[in-house]
Amino acid sequence: MKRPVARTTAAVTEVVGAVHEAIEEISASAGRRPHKPAKGHKDGRSARWAEHRAARRAELIEAAMAAIREHGPTVGMDQIARAAKTSKPVIYRYFTDKADLYRAIVAQTAGTLLQRIVAALDGVSDPHDEMAAGVQAFLSMLDEDPDLYRFAVSHPVDDSDDVVRDYQSTIAEIITQRLRGHLTAHGRDPAAARPWGIATVGFLRAAGDWWIDHREDMSREQLGDYLTALLWGGAAGVYAMGGVELDNRPPEYLFPKL
Repeated sequence: MKRPVARTTAAVTEVVGAVHEAIEEISASAGRRPHKPAKGHKDGRSARWAEHRAARRAELIEAAMAAIREHGPTVGMDQIARAAKTSKPVIYRYFTDKADLYRAIVAQTAGTLLQRIVAALDGVSDPHDEMAAGVQAFLSMLDEDPDLYRFAVSHPVDDSDDVVRDYQSTIAEIITQRLRGHLTAHGRDPAAARPWGIATVGFLRAAGDWWIDHREDMSREQLGDYLTALLWGGAAGVYAMGGVELDNRPPEYLFPKL
């Protein structure tokens, strides 16, 4: 019985990739460069190897993330290599150095957080519900993956700062555009939306950084309601300026009487 062509190709690609991996590691140990095809020689093998390399990088990133969840944000390369069931020299065949791997982990973590927030806001039009959904989506990531979040924001290498800034800027832009729409709809200058959006991200991150180390003091749901109430207090005031009277009082349980 013949094997399907697709499965056969995939198997061959995996074997070829493993062989390349072994040759590169042996050559590196011996101080020799592996043989490369003549310049200009192109065939399907190079494309398959590129696909294998991308898939292998993704596997190593997932293994590194698993190591962070097991050992915490101060995880080392030896622990990552053990989680990936490989060696550090092999990891460095797919990543330029440790900083390159760390950047990839931070980028994937930031991308996951961004996807959560976008998904939470999808289809939500009520301003208060929109705010609450975004806050809870942010906190859910911290609650479910605290060590990965700590790793992403602790800047293990300097270049990771750029990745963190990029994702914060993207989230701020999403908030800004939604605020801009609400302000415009109520006859208010939308220019105020940008500093508002940027400040909201900083507000949430500061509160999140505190809560991730003090989760016994307040539940995720309670903190989400608390932060939403504080943000909504300012938003409702802006709506009132536009002639839209909204209840900006926080839930009674958030500020109980002594």
